[in-house]
Amino acid sequence: MAHLLGQREIRSISRRFRLQALRCTPVSSLYRKNAVIQIQTNLGTFALKPYNRNPHLRSGLAAQIKSAAKNVRLLMNNAYGFIPDWLPADSGKLWVMHRGKPFYMTAWIHGRPMGMEQDYEQLGLALAKLHTLRCGLPHTPQSATLEQVRLWKAKDHDLRKNMVRASSVNPALRRAVRQYGTAWKRFSDEAWSEIRHPDISRLCAQEKASPALIHGDITPPNVIIANDERLHIIDWDFIRVGSTYADTAKTIMNTTGFHTAFMEAFLRGYEGIRPLSLPERRLVKALYGLPREAWYAVRFPKSKRSTEMLKTMDQTWTLRRQSMEYMNSWANP
Repeated sequence: MAHLLGQREIRSISRRFRLQALRCTPVSSLYRKNAVIQIQTNLGTFALKPYNRNPHLRSGLAAQIKSAAKNVRLLMNNAYGFIPDWLPADSGKLWVMHRGKPFYMTAWIHGRPMGMEQDYEQLGLALAKLHTLRCGLPHTPQSATLEQVRLWKAKDHDLRKNMVRASSVNPALRRAVRQYGTAWKRFSDEAWSEIRHPDISRLCAQEKASPALIHGDITPPNVIIANDERLHIIDWDFIRVGSTYADTAKTIMNTTGFHTAFMEAFLRGYEGIRPLSLPERRLVKALYGLPREAWYAVRFPKSKRSTEMLKTMDQTWTLRRQSMEYMNSWANP
């Protein structure tokens, strides 16, 4: 973890990136204390970050950092302008190992969070450019979307199986199950039914021949509007070949706060680069409606984060329903 590093260790790691650390400040993220270290150096301000393994993938830490660094290098070599460059270490790699943990460094982006419609339009444009970047990726044996759906169906199954038991240990979850449990199951049923449509089945079959990179974890803290008003996406630990439709749906859910004006701006920016067919729109809409927070809360009923997520769900339920109505009208014009 970044906060366990001493000043001497930070200076040692910085030298491996050919930098002289002058001042170090730990910075916390939304869910992780001291997630990144801001380092003032002889050549400017940089971010030193421990690489975090994606727990949803079967591969180990070493394989994941190699894959992530390879994909980040593809973005940099193809002039993708929405990522702060990863600095090469003295070994030529984009990371170093320290005490068995990979660390990487990027430029520190000074700026502000998103807050205006043009910010969300710029985010949509940035994500579409990522999804349409063709850089010689090999064909995949399976549809990335259907693979993601398989994983999400397993979580939906767990919710239905464990909802009552889990609610017995968390009063907030018990109240949410009484109030929203039927809706959670209906949202999932509607999504699975939509995904079985022949048009979407054909779409997923075609996906194998056109693999694309996804970010996998776009949340408000991972998007910065720099002082020059350019948008930057950070924290590319989970970059991989994956479902662009799931990546799009998750990004809308995670960043727009269910505000339809922001959703409309995001989709305007996205489709300005990558226009979506009606089956593609219906697929994004279906994935958007899945109750992913409920899945997490049922799986980890004693987690403080689960209680916070359920509180947010209760506070935004009306907005959520309105956002789903907007997505339905967008997918079925």
